Amino acid sequence: MQKIYALSPITLALLLAACGGGDDNKTTNLAIPFQAKAGTTEIACGAQLTNLGLSADKATVADFAFYVHDIKFKTKTGTTVSASLDKTDFQDPQYGVALLDFQDKTDSCNGAAKPTNKVVYASVNNLSASDIVGIEFKIGVPAAANHHNASISIAPYNRSGMAWSWQSGHKFMRLDVNPSNKVQLDYALAGTNVSNSYYFHLGSTGCSGDPTTGAVVSCDDPNRPSISLSSDFKVTNLTTSKIVLDYAKLMANNNLNTDAVMPPGCMSGKTDIECMNLFDNLGMNHGAHTATGLQKVFSVAN
Repeated sequence: MQKIYALSPITLALLLAACGGGDDNKTTNLAIPFQAKAGTTEIACGAQLTNLGLSADKATVADFAFYVHDIKFKTKTGTTVSASLDKTDFQDPQYGVALLDFQDKTDSCNGAAKPTNKVVYASVNNLSASDIVGIEFKIGVPAAANHHNASISIAPYNRSGMAWSWQSGHKFMRLDVNPSNKVQLDYALAGTNVSNSYYFHLGSTGCSGDPTTGAVVSCDDPNRPSISLSSDFKVTNLTTSKIVLDYAKLMANNNLNTDAVMPPGCMSGKTDIECMNLFDNLGMNHGAHTATGLQKVFSVAN
């Protein structure tokens, strides 16, 4: 008669792990789609955006891109798990940075067709897709990667329109539009009191130190908003819910046709009053103004 030997639970677990039957080294690869829109209109060169800001003006897109980093997934148990990014032309796995780019033509939408990027590719270890119930990320480039010699930078940091030389860093967000009724200025800019464009350039300000000489750069105002989304967030076939930026919600409390403090729109200056509501809508403090609540610009769509 053949003898049957029973294995202890510990021995069985060790055998499974040795044969690859355990979950200890499991990697889950995920696609995280992003969408940029204004109300119901998807952002793209040539798109007519409507009902923008207090004046409810129309506008066309000039530039539209932003960086994200420090991506984490929320789990059913209430913990968060950090994600690693794949290496692509739009992603840097070393610092966990991805560039989302919705501008499909060069030269502020006046040039040739160019690639966009609307998906972040990430992976997590020891976490099943079914256990993911939310996502967290920060807008911008982390300090360790933000300040460097732009002339030798690699993707995704080498897009010239996202470089901010006068602040020795990057524009974390560059969301520029051309309002139909233009921007009336309370000051003269290059001999005129009218601007064709309304700019939103988010980035760190009050920076000192020259990265080209190896000096450490420090900034008084980092300006990296944290985004946390859970409601209706899920993963289906290794693709997460879509993360939507609504430009109309960002601009909801501003008048795109007037500007009191140079330059037109907001370039993150702590004394620029046009920045206050935009920062507030991103859930960030601005100068002496404390944010009134959570961010209102990003949401989840399925």
